[in-house]
Amino acid sequence: MASSKTAAIDPQAKWLTLINVYEVEPDRQADLARALSESTESRIRHQPGFISVSIHSSLDGKKVVNYAQWASRAHFEDFLKKPETQAQLKQFAGLAKSVSPGLYRVDAVHADQ
Repeated sequence: MASSKTAAIDPQAKWLTLINVYEVEPDRQADLARALSESTESRIRHQPGFISVSIHSSLDGKKVVNYAQWASRAHFEDFLKKPETQAQLKQFAGLAKSVSPGLYRVDAVHADQ
């Protein structure tokens, strides 16, 4: 079940953004998206500094993208240090062919008003 809050991309917020691209076999895409969503709902969203997670599945079935926002890099690093986090990350990686995480800042947002 997804959170009732909506993610917002705001360059004024100065949050840390994690964009994690998982390459998957098409028959594993739904499993990985579900595992990420369930883990976020049950555990990750309750961590200090958590802002939001958005999970995207590519139309070709070969990728899952996890777009996460944290209040600060320190909050994200504290989350990563936890043994249960490391165990979950290994579980997610086990469903994928490869994982490419990156940390970002939002420089600009352009939207139709």
